[in-house]
Amino acid sequence: MHAVDVADFQVFAHEEREVKRTDWSVARPREPGSRVGTLLLGALLAGLQACSWLGPNALSQGRPAYNEAISATNAEQNLSWLVRMRYGLPTAQLAVSSITANVRFSTSANVDVGFGPEDNYSGNLVPLSGGVAYDENPTISYVPLQGMQHVRALLSPVPLDLLSLLLNLNEQPEVILAVLVKRINGVPNHDFFVEPSLESDGRFAEMLALTRKLSKADKLTFSGSGKKTNIHQVWVHGYLPNYGEDVRKLLALLDIDGIDVDGRDIVLPVVEAMKRSTNRSIAIQTRSVIDIGRIASASVDVPEADVEQGLTRLFPKAGLAGEYIHVRRAAERPATAAAATRFRDWWYYIAGNDMASKEYFLLMETLLSVQLSEVGSKSQGPVLTVPVN
Repeated sequence: MHAVDVADFQVFAHEEREVKRTDWSVARPREPGSRVGTLLLGALLAGLQACSWLGPNALSQGRPAYNEAISATNAEQNLSWLVRMRYGLPTAQLAVSSITANVRFSTSANVDVGFGPEDNYSGNLVPLSGGVAYDENPTISYVPLQGMQHVRALLSPVPLDLLSLLLNLNEQPEVILAVLVKRINGVPNHDFFVEPSLESDGRFAEMLALTRKLSKADKLTFSGSGKKTNIHQVWVHGYLPNYGEDVRKLLALLDIDGIDVDGRDIVLPVVEAMKRSTNRSIAIQTRSVIDIGRIASASVDVPEADVEQGLTRLFPKAGLAGEYIHVRRAAERPATAAAATRFRDWWYYIAGNDMASKEYFLLMETLLSVQLSEVGSKSQGPVLTVPVN
């Protein structure tokens, strides 16, 4: 009887189906390790190929997934902030400071051997097999947004240079002005009407309509040079022959004196102040992030029972900005919600087909991100690191 090692059995098992042998004691084995070596070499090559495949594949699949998760959870956190503000409850925000994803891969090789009569295992064995597997272990770090910097970021008015950028990039500058600006040259844009007798100042709404019309026609442009020089201007140009009357109305609403509407370019300096220094300039007072949040919080559709029990804040009638946002309520999470959060057995959400509310909420999220990003990067508070297996 031949002395046959494991490699011999592996090779013989692969050939056995062809020669129909079942007597392992008389079979002449092939050169030991010939096919096992081939298998191991194949597994090694598969591992090397996995290296070249795994990196790009991990990036193409992992990055969109992480990005989508961050966007969705940010929206949920910000919407929860509005709902809890309506209920007068404390809120806390966590910024994702880092995500470290460790991807590991491994190769395997298997050999199946059959003993005895062929009908015991015929068709059930895969003599030589191998594979490549990988797993991902992300570690996510959160930074609580807190301290004086966080409070200042929430309470500080939106800077004029950021307002200028948003006005030029947005297709609806009147929405930006209605939401972010609370006063232009003394014309108020009320957050709320505290006194029932107060009504919306029609002059501000007319300003918005004229601004939209001239901007859409590319006759009015907001310009800014950034924080260092802090020079901002409104440039009115090419307005004749079709838009001369609109320019006259806008100048009158802004209480601009001594400018002839004769076709020449009109350049008006813009300053961040409650009152202007000259009668040919524009003074703008902007809202803070917390102002924008309070206006949105007032729009949250809370249950009447909670209002009667005094569980929610009572806001006065919202001004012009409040017309652009509405946070709805439902018993089940709406499938088409742009953002949703669960609170007290209700789902609060921004409807997917409510473009005005989506624009408002996106603007608020953008400002929160800009105002609080530096706070998170400079935070000295505790860092919460969560390994995910």
